[in-house]
Amino acid sequence: MGIFSALFGKTANNQKNKPVPAKSQKKQNSTSSQGGMTWNNMLSSGIQEKSASLTVYDYDGNPLQLTEADQKNSGGEGIIYGIVGKPGFLIKIYKDDIQNKSEKIRDIRKRILDMVRMQQCSSMKFLAWPCMPVFNRQKDVIGFVMRKVEGHSFLSLRGCKSVQRFFPNWDRSDLARVALDYIKKLRELTKHNVLVNDFNPSNFLIDKKGYVSFIDCDSFQIPSSNGGVHITKTFFPSHCAPELLCNNQLMNKPRTIHQVEFGAALTVFNILMLGLHPYNYYDPHRKSACGTPDENLKQGRCPLGIGSDCRLPEGNWYNLWSYLTGTLKGGLIMTFKDGHSDPSKRISLDDLEKELEKLLYEMSRFQDRCDLNPDHPKPKLNWDPDGNPGKKNASTQPFTQKRLQRKHFW
Repeated sequence: MGIFSALFGKTANNQKNKPVPAKSQKKQNSTSSQGGMTWNNMLSSGIQEKSASLTVYDYDGNPLQLTEADQKNSGGEGIIYGIVGKPGFLIKIYKDDIQNKSEKIRDIRKRILDMVRMQQCSSMKFLAWPCMPVFNRQKDVIGFVMRKVEGHSFLSLRGCKSVQRFFPNWDRSDLARVALDYIKKLRELTKHNVLVNDFNPSNFLIDKKGYVSFIDCDSFQIPSSNGGVHITKTFFPSHCAPELLCNNQLMNKPRTIHQVEFGAALTVFNILMLGLHPYNYYDPHRKSACGTPDENLKQGRCPLGIGSDCRLPEGNWYNLWSYLTGTLKGGLIMTFKDGHSDPSKRISLDDLEKELEKLLYEMSRFQDRCDLNPDHPKPKLNWDPDGNPGKKNASTQPFTQKRLQRKHFW
């Protein structure tokens, strides 16, 4: 049985063939005769007595009152409420303008009911996955209960000072572990035919141990109980596969694993490069930044690799890039350059996971790879005629200045 069984009585799977409750306002007993998922099964204190700004209902018609004081957050599509007596869960209620779009809310309702039935995913503690539908007085689905996950978003990793502020004592190996955990969890979702559509850095949270959680799960592409998939058109322009940006008609079709691979590789680059975007570049001739990352991504202007007519932005970015392993850099370059026009050339989630494991191994051997603010590029090696590494190039010997004397470059 799923982890929510103790909270909701029956598993969500048992709701598969259960009809939506009759439109009756008669108050039900604390335990449904049909064994459904109810507030009273969830809350040990029973129905909350407070002045309500919104009343919602469970499967059996039991009311739950939500007030403005319960509001935790408000996003593009919905409002998030806390549940008194159950701090480990939240409720998302779709906004009126979403509910008033008949076709959109119809698709959302089907999606939520199918997500509730996916016990393998609802039992994953790193997901804010819908585990119980929420109804209005007319018994239409208007939202859902989800697990509460906590942490700082990936935006907290943008810059050395930001990392040190939110995660004191972390070094770059901790960022590599975050990236690895993130990719492992993306891969786990794909095993259940679930694809992340929206790679907005705000949708991924990191706790103090470096474990990643996913929110906004109702934007995922999931399998439909009637066959096919539930697609969504949600995307984040600066972290979106270029073919989707260049051809809006593809938004009406199911996402592919190659599009997930692109978003995943871009996010990993962001994490390891402390917020730098792979399509953020500097023109040495004009001595200025060129375009926005969104524009450059769409047009394929990437400063990585040999032969680029542009460079990484001024600052210490090249030093950071140089300390990544060669094979990881090769996979990222292939994804952002060759894979820009040919999705089949993007690094797979499996290969990206292996490359991150290699990076962590190298970090365990060479401490200089762990520096969040390296003041010199990785020393290059001279090679003898037999292909054996020789002495370090004198021009790239490490500087001797102390870490405390360094100037942070962002």
